[in-house]
Amino acid sequence: MPYAIIRLSLIAALLACVVGCTSKGKPVNPDDRRVDEDAAAQAEQWPKWFPCATDVRVHPASRYVKERDELRLEARIELLDGFNEPTKDVGKLVVELRLLDRNGQLVLNEDGRQRGFRWSFDLTTKDAQEKHWDPIARAYVLPLKIGPADTDLPNFRTVLTATFQPAWPNKPMLPKGERQPVEIRTDW
Repeated sequence: MPYAIIRLSLIAALLACVVGCTSKGKPVNPDDRRVDEDAAAQAEQWPKWFPCATDVRVHPASRYVKERDELRLEARIELLDGFNEPTKDVGKLVVELRLLDRNGQLVLNEDGRQRGFRWSFDLTTKDAQEKHWDPIARAYVLPLKIGPADTDLPNFRTVLTATFQPAWPNKPMLPKGERQPVEIRTDW
């Protein structure tokens, strides 16, 4: 007898659920495959809150490092999202080092060309992201090698700039505007 009461209670509860349930979506006709053009246009636009790079900044902790008489520039580059917070992104990072004299003018080589350096980093693979991303600094740490002929760099005033080309289609190269280049310090 107690099993019959339990069965009847379960059946009554199940019927109450079925009767009380209603459809919550619009009916769909599988033969009608039209695309909502407004929704498609909105999907192509990047929302302002989306965590992708909208600006790039050379971190002030970038510095020259000497190890075993080898000079290296340890650049820290931050990609900033729409909230001005550091973020990761996929693309190409170009870092340029320019030499300036005491008056802030570009230093030229003997042949009249600007003395400086340019490095390019492809950040489109998982390995490159793991190799260069520092989760504590929340920046890309890039070891920039400098040859033995240029060991006098720390004696000059040097500034570092960075640009980022996102791998996503229709995204502009960053930074959009001119940012102040960062003067590089030495640790010795």
